[in-house]
Amino acid sequence: MTVRDDLDRFIASERDRFTAELRELCAIPCEASDKGALDGAARWCRERLRAAGFADARELRADSAPALVVAETGAGKRTLIGVQHYDVQPAVPLELWKSPPYDPAIRDGAMYARGVDDNKGHLLLRIQAVEAHRAVYGELPIRVRFLIEGEEESGSPNLARLLALEPELTRGEGALKEGGAIDSQGRPLLSLGGKGILYCSFHVRTMSRDAHSGGATHYPNAAMRLAHAFASLMDPRGRVLIEGFYDDVRQPTAAEAEMLERMPFDAQATKDVVGIKRFAFGRGDDDAKRASVFEPTCNVCGLESGYNGPGSKTVIPCEAAGKIDFRLVPDQDPDQIAELLRAHLDRSGFDDVEFSAEEGEHPYRGPADAPLVRAVAAVAEEAFGKPVVLIPSSGGTSPMWVVCNARRMANVTLGMGHPGAGAHAPNEHILMENYWRAMRATARLYTGFASQE
Repeated sequence: MTVRDDLDRFIASERDRFTAELRELCAIPCEASDKGALDGAARWCRERLRAAGFADARELRADSAPALVVAETGAGKRTLIGVQHYDVQPAVPLELWKSPPYDPAIRDGAMYARGVDDNKGHLLLRIQAVEAHRAVYGELPIRVRFLIEGEEESGSPNLARLLALEPELTRGEGALKEGGAIDSQGRPLLSLGGKGILYCSFHVRTMSRDAHSGGATHYPNAAMRLAHAFASLMDPRGRVLIEGFYDDVRQPTAAEAEMLERMPFDAQATKDVVGIKRFAFGRGDDDAKRASVFEPTCNVCGLESGYNGPGSKTVIPCEAAGKIDFRLVPDQDPDQIAELLRAHLDRSGFDDVEFSAEEGEHPYRGPADAPLVRAVAAVAEEAFGKPVVLIPSSGGTSPMWVVCNARRMANVTLGMGHPGAGAHAPNEHILMENYWRAMRATARLYTGFASQE
């Protein structure tokens, strides 16, 4: 019996327990609006870490912000920081779920629940992998430190303040960032960074009340006003028109450009997963691939104005609201982009359009030539049986700048999400077979990182 067989045998023997734990965690409805559920999830994570041998597991708090759960175990020259979160996106619209989002269901080898992919499944399997490592290999040859926050889905507004309570928490040799995925060909995707974000809420009022649409010849329409303001932000080819928006964009290095060339991009599968025939802005496959990694975005998330109920109501809306997110790339600064946005609106004649910046997070792209990246690549290829795909930067946002930037630490994903997992959407799910493979890879990583050159 080999050590590999021993690890697989241990994971198989614990599947029922590990699955029950995942269902229990996913049943906690810890959306940003439910403070009690957030507190409950923080306590659950703290106690689960203690049960896994993290004797110092504790909660750090600042004012009314959700707790940052921190814990460390193991010993060795290297420290691996696990950056995770227990909060989830809202589950609405509930009517589109085939089973209740907080009543985890297993169907056809998959578990369905809000947050099971993003990020509770990834969070829990990394804790369970510590138990698997100890059972098969013995004590950890590295220090594993978890930082589990409750505001990642809201832009991590208090993470820097919480980490400042104990500055040593961000001292390490690499970070295992939240999430991780497998592509349509079964290849593990290793993301080495993520885009930042600026999330803004807009509002404009043009009259004291709605008016009869017969007055559309002379009464100002708030919906049209906001639509025109939004249209001024981007041209039909997808280029953002805010003056200075691209000034600080870091151009990819030769190594990063080469990494992009090697990066597979299944254009048809990317279209099929959302049911489109062609990419936006007239982009071809190669252009879409490059933009997904290296270009910032301007995206209208929602608009609300006037009457949208059944039948007709002929009105001129007096006010309109909307939300936009900007995904940023190194070295754009969300605060500076907010200032440029305000200047653009004023200069373009939209000084009456108000906005507030509700989330702001820096982008971060770590080094590819690092022991952690090589160690993760080795264990992922072993567990999934396919060569890994290195991605310089993913389209999503994680708080890695706060954790890694001061020491320019490598950060990388290692996980099990699949293209149709539906994170942030109804019927979010994971394939349980991928869950066990990712757990195996993570348990192996705790040893592999210790000796990787």
